[in-house]
Amino acid sequence: MNLLDECYVKAEEVLLRNVTKFGFKASFKYYNSVWARDGVIACLGANLTDNEKLVEASKRTIESLGKLQSETGQIPNVLILNEEGTRVEKVSWYAVDAVAWWIIGVWNHFFTTQDENFLREMWPKLKKAYFWLRCQQNDDSALLSSCEAADWMDSSIARRGKVLYNNCLWFKAVECINQLAKILGETEVYNHERIKEMINVFFWPTERSINMVADSGFVWRTDWYEESIHPEREHYTNFISFEWYEGRCDVLANVLTIIFNIADKEKKKKIIEYFYKKRLSNPYPIKVLNPPVWVSSYAWNPKIDVYRPNQVHNIPFQYHNAGIWPYVGGFYVLALTKSNEKKKAKTELKKLAEANKVGKEMEWEFNEWLHGKTGKPMGAVLQSWSAAGYLIAYKAVMEGEIVF
Repeated sequence: MNLLDECYVKAEEVLLRNVTKFGFKASFKYYNSVWARDGVIACLGANLTDNEKLVEASKRTIESLGKLQSETGQIPNVLILNEEGTRVEKVSWYAVDAVAWWIIGVWNHFFTTQDENFLREMWPKLKKAYFWLRCQQNDDSALLSSCEAADWMDSSIARRGKVLYNNCLWFKAVECINQLAKILGETEVYNHERIKEMINVFFWPTERSINMVADSGFVWRTDWYEESIHPEREHYTNFISFEWYEGRCDVLANVLTIIFNIADKEKKKKIIEYFYKKRLSNPYPIKVLNPPVWVSSYAWNPKIDVYRPNQVHNIPFQYHNAGIWPYVGGFYVLALTKSNEKKKAKTELKKLAEANKVGKEMEWEFNEWLHGKTGKPMGAVLQSWSAAGYLIAYKAVMEGEIVF
């Protein structure tokens, strides 16, 4: 068996080991919990397989999170299980992206199984989840605002205000729920094309953007925002807060603009060329931030790392600060495939398989993250979303099956 096929088999095995009565937990050996974002990404990979146990676990993941939806419509960020995995001991909230991922997960599971009973059962919860997200709009921009660390970068590398990543998911979640509404004969919930337009206005700034940002009511002066306008811009900005913008490249968010068709053809080309030029997939796919943050700033508070375990320290090229995350690598390969970079996509798929094979404890470790320069595995092992990311990439490159 060649490396690519063997990695596919091993990825399925990791997901099977992480199945619980509540769905996919994040890691067999470390995270005894069902996370909304990790879990839904696991579902996206699992639903591409022919394994009935994995598809059923996907359904349980969505249902378990939905059962604990708050009165206002929020989906939990994480369900923390007891040691035996037989009950939920604690529920954590806070994250914005968890709610959007859950909506996407319902959409994906329905289109995988065509289970209309499942969809009708989820529909009232979907509308509540949408309403909760809509309430995160605090101006007329059509975009969500997020508090600090309300997404997958929930560490001392923190975003706030208008976060590109969360708004990409917001766009996709609304597009998904509108598609499901049409199937059920319901009214569309919101104009997702306006969200796309405003993402491009805010996060790829041009002279046109200045007045539109001011008119949205998001800020009361825009002289600082004008500094974000660059004629030779190569990627979207990371986040925009009150009187501050963070211009680094959030790799996953920029990848999502390609996968979700938020970026037009010209922007997609520029983003991919930027990835190549900066060698962001070396030694493995792919570093999640570029350039890394080297000194204390609005985007990184290193004092927080003093109180955090070593494996989640954000010194340069570690963890969220330009560490390599294989699950993001899977979406990156998918983006290359959708952009007709098929030869490059297969090369990167091989590197992604190598990243999943290397380990500090075992072969085929499917580690959470690796050092951005050395490629040394440094996170938790047997991660569901690392395995699922590979399945998503493999299916796209080898079989032409595109999850989005």
